[in-house]
Amino acid sequence: MMSMEENLIQDLNAIMMNSEVKEIIDSRRKEFIKNRFGDERVWLTELAYCILVANTSAKSGLKCIEALTKSGKLFNGSTKDIEEILKISGYRYPRKRAEYIFEARGKIKEIKEAIEKTLDPNERRDWLRRNVKGLGIKESSHFLRNMGYFDYAIIDRHILKVLSKYGITKIEQRKLTIKRYLELEKLIKEISMKLNVEPGILDLYLWYMDTGEVLK
Repeated sequence: MMSMEENLIQDLNAIMMNSEVKEIIDSRRKEFIKNRFGDERVWLTELAYCILVANTSAKSGLKCIEALTKSGKLFNGSTKDIEEILKISGYRYPRKRAEYIFEARGKIKEIKEAIEKTLDPNERRDWLRRNVKGLGIKESSHFLRNMGYFDYAIIDRHILKVLSKYGITKIEQRKLTIKRYLELEKLIKEISMKLNVEPGILDLYLWYMDTGEVLK
């Protein structure tokens, strides 16, 4: 009789063999690697997106980042300008996130340089969450993955839902502590090794299992 983890791995294997899903995820992987070699505008766009999706939906974050980039306010707007775009887009936390994005824009060169020169994955993530307002361990992991660093698991409610469904963990009732996050990330890394896929890319397959979509 298979264990819960073995059941999950079997089902993930089946999804990974789905050529349509694999093609989309392979395309995302290439986009993420390309982002790493992009200019400061590319880095800021991904950073702002990851700030925006914290405690809200990926679709809401995408809608807002598209409005901010299309208007140009992400790159040259004041805090108030950014806040207004977020309000128009129906965003839940316009004022605070506008402040975070504006501050991140002023530090984007420093952020890019710090990430590029830090070789240790844990130190890289720790630097981000300690130095960029609006980023916790999950958001830092998300940003790094989207910039082509695939060593991290992005443990959001969708991932937790899948792990719970397979009896691997219970749905967490409170916000994950850093200790608990790292425990779950270790588990996901073990699964990723068995499937021969990076943790950051496995996240996309797990996300697809719960939502039927592949976003970023």
